[in-house]
Amino acid sequence: MTADSELPRAARWRSPLIALGWGAVAGGVAAVVFRAMTLSQEVIWPSGYERWYIPMVVVAGGVLIAVLIPFTDDEDLDAQMESAADPRHLRRRRTAALALSAVVAYGFGGTIGPEAGLLAVVAELSALVGIRIAHSESEARLIGQSGSAAALAGLYGSPPGGAAYDDDTLAPSKLLALVAAGSGFLVFLVVHRAVGPDHTDVGLPAYSHSTGQLAAALVPAVAGAAIGVAYASLRTLSSRLLARTGSRRVQVLIGSAALAVLATVFPVALFSGHDQVGELAGHVDDSAWLVLCGAALVKVLAASITVTSGWRGGEFFPLLFAGAAAGAVATFLVPGLDLATAEVAGLAAATTVGLRKPVAAVLICALLIGQTAWGPLIVGATVGVCAMAWSRRSA
Repeated sequence: MTADSELPRAARWRSPLIALGWGAVAGGVAAVVFRAMTLSQEVIWPSGYERWYIPMVVVAGGVLIAVLIPFTDDEDLDAQMESAADPRHLRRRRTAALALSAVVAYGFGGTIGPEAGLLAVVAELSALVGIRIAHSESEARLIGQSGSAAALAGLYGSPPGGAAYDDDTLAPSKLLALVAAGSGFLVFLVVHRAVGPDHTDVGLPAYSHSTGQLAAALVPAVAGAAIGVAYASLRTLSSRLLARTGSRRVQVLIGSAALAVLATVFPVALFSGHDQVGELAGHVDDSAWLVLCGAALVKVLAASITVTSGWRGGEFFPLLFAGAAAGAVATFLVPGLDLATAEVAGLAAATTVGLRKPVAAVLICALLIGQTAWGPLIVGATVGVCAMAWSRRSA
């Protein structure tokens, strides 16, 4: 066989190898960055801190973000992913400022996930790699998309969820993104377990298939969907109110002050919520139903303030916590309702409505929760989709 006949075959394998290789590298980088972000949070928030410490830290974080805000673009996570998909046009100074701003947001207690920081770092590396190895615009985009899919797949513990997140589809055209997400997830898992504890366990109670409570799961699903609608409404309201206060820097400072007050009064407002889900079962055991209702509402209010005031990050984990809390309340309304069924249905509905990405939400939740709770998950997602359609008609 001649060299000329071998060339097309090599060219055919180039794109899959780029997706596989760069996805693995991006997953490892994302794991290291995520561990650094969690360590910064642990340093900034030592165990046993007093209530007076909360406003000092949150306001300090807001000041740092206000300093950085002029050097970043005013874009949300979806826009950030769109920019990352075309790494040849990334601006390094903007990306570096965005990464630093996201690290500050997560470390200083923002009600937000670490997604923005991971994507910014991986996007910068994708741009550097793309300049050196990409032979075409399509290859450069593949590198950017592979990096983003791999980073999110590792964080969420869901390769299909990471691949689907950008446009909420998992069509055949996403095959290379799925390859990158799979390799990124595996490397993320290995690296993160080597440098820190497992982060994929969100603390849900064990789900039993023998409960036969899918009809009853409608109640927590409705509660979770209501929380998702409330988050969307609060986010819109917060954005409008902050827009009236002045420049973007002023909006950051005012929003940060509001978050500091809220978190001081209700400490549950702090952080993404990923590590707080396990505490919900204790409130159910104590019949602290008002505490659960308050936790769900405070979390979405804090998340709406955080996102709209310029703190960079993702909405998924706060919605996950709030939806699980709202679902847990349904065990009071429906005697005998299994707690795992209630929490899964609630969080599925809340993330579906809040993210406005039903496919990605289901794929992420299905693997992140670590249980084959497809029944309540589908019930929650279905109710969430109905709530999305209703809210759009009402708007």
